[in-house]
Amino acid sequence: VSTKEDAQEVVEWFSSTIEGQQHLADMLDKDAYMMESDTFSDKTFSAVQSDKLFKKIDREIYQKSFRRTSLKVAAVFLPIFIVSLLAFYFNKQTSIFEGVKYTELYIPYGEDARIFFQDGTEVYLNSGTRIRYPERFGIRQREIFLDGEAYFNVTTNSKRPFIVNAQNTSVRVLGTSFNVNAYSESEFIKVVLDEGKTSFHVQGSSYSMTPGQLLEYNKITGRTILSNLSKPSSASLWKDNMIYFYDTPLAEVLKVLERKYDVKFHLQATGALEYSYTITTKHTDLESILAELQKIAPVRFDQKEKNIFVTL
Repeated sequence: VSTKEDAQEVVEWFSSTIEGQQHLADMLDKDAYMMESDTFSDKTFSAVQSDKLFKKIDREIYQKSFRRTSLKVAAVFLPIFIVSLLAFYFNKQTSIFEGVKYTELYIPYGEDARIFFQDGTEVYLNSGTRIRYPERFGIRQREIFLDGEAYFNVTTNSKRPFIVNAQNTSVRVLGTSFNVNAYSESEFIKVVLDEGKTSFHVQGSSYSMTPGQLLEYNKITGRTILSNLSKPSSASLWKDNMIYFYDTPLAEVLKVLERKYDVKFHLQATGALEYSYTITTKHTDLESILAELQKIAPVRFDQKEKNIFVTL
């Protein structure tokens, strides 16, 4: 006769171990298509569907060499356990794997990084960027949180959209390549789409984007502007270790350089802020870049270790 301890052992294996969570997730992923079918429109399982699912669970558990007593417990208790989890999913409109455990990664000034998610999505992270993502993506969506700048090559999955949340906005895609610039201290959130399709959502409004477009959202005024770029790839040159500015005000130039080189600019002449810069360079050392900037406008940069004084 099965005991409560046997049942607890089985449930804990599914809910508390990496192997158990992965095993359960794989089974649910295989049946994810069922969740979008008409059969589940009433958010309930039929007896036949439940029986098929639980027989599969029994088979999988047996193949994992559970003790026979645990197998009996699983046949009785796991249907309740699984249905409870799925009921939670349907009622809350979220996946049981979303929000369970998040990893937060911060890229310090002077550094950059590239990471891969479990679905194959590739992400480049710029200096001063913070990203938060679940240990495992949900059944219905792949959702992450961004503060900073990142370039995404999203693996296509028509059943699970990829969502990038940045402050009170979100970018929603199925599979595409795009750049998001969304530093919390910046006045703007900028999205540039290279390939595929994407939509930008903010305060109840949605904006569809096509390749080659730039979307700029002003966090102060709430205004959103869509424009076409002649060279959309220029927005992501940073991931190739290049510096690119196009009619960029000095204040923004200094902020970009502070992040990239982990330095601090000290403005000693406010008149310098009247100048804007257009430059593309492969120079990797800050000294060379400052020399280039001094050729464009009568602004001078006096560097003393990590402190740089800006004068006219």
